[in-house]
Amino acid sequence: MYKTLLSSTLPLAAGALMAASATLQAEPAVYRDGSMKVPQAAVIRSNENSYYTDVTLGFGSDGTLQVTGATLNHLVGVDTVEAQVTQTLATQEVSLAVSGNLSVPCKQLLDPAMSFRDDTFTVVLAESNLGPAESCIQVLEPFDTSIELDVEDLDAGTYNVDVNGVMTQFTL
Repeated sequence: MYKTLLSSTLPLAAGALMAASATLQAEPAVYRDGSMKVPQAAVIRSNENSYYTDVTLGFGSDGTLQVTGATLNHLVGVDTVEAQVTQTLATQEVSLAVSGNLSVPCKQLLDPAMSFRDDTFTVVLAESNLGPAESCIQVLEPFDTSIELDVEDLDAGTYNVDVNGVMTQFTL
């Protein structure tokens, strides 16, 4: 199933990965011995977003890159998103204050994947997976995080933000 989902949307996943790596200290994708390892990738679609770790790409018989492996990560529950616009000398900066819940206390929040299209920032937030031998108490774990948006070259106007389905707006 992940092969079909990811291979049909590979350009979107790569775009989201590039957006995340431009603002974070993300690990680079590495090609070696006939396959490419991508540490994190997101598939951003109009009706459903997904977040994957440990994505492996290989060349198919037709010479195109195909997904040969990936681990699907659970998206976190987001309760609130607030955009904060600050002015610094000649530029404006926008950060998001995001709060929500991890599914269990033993998981960690992963780096956000971000995409910008048609005046809308889409942010996909996921959590790490438990190892095969790990178990954890089944209780929600609240989190608060801050996410910086790249608004450097944007024109004045109102922009939308979607973080795991929770919407907000800000004005530059």
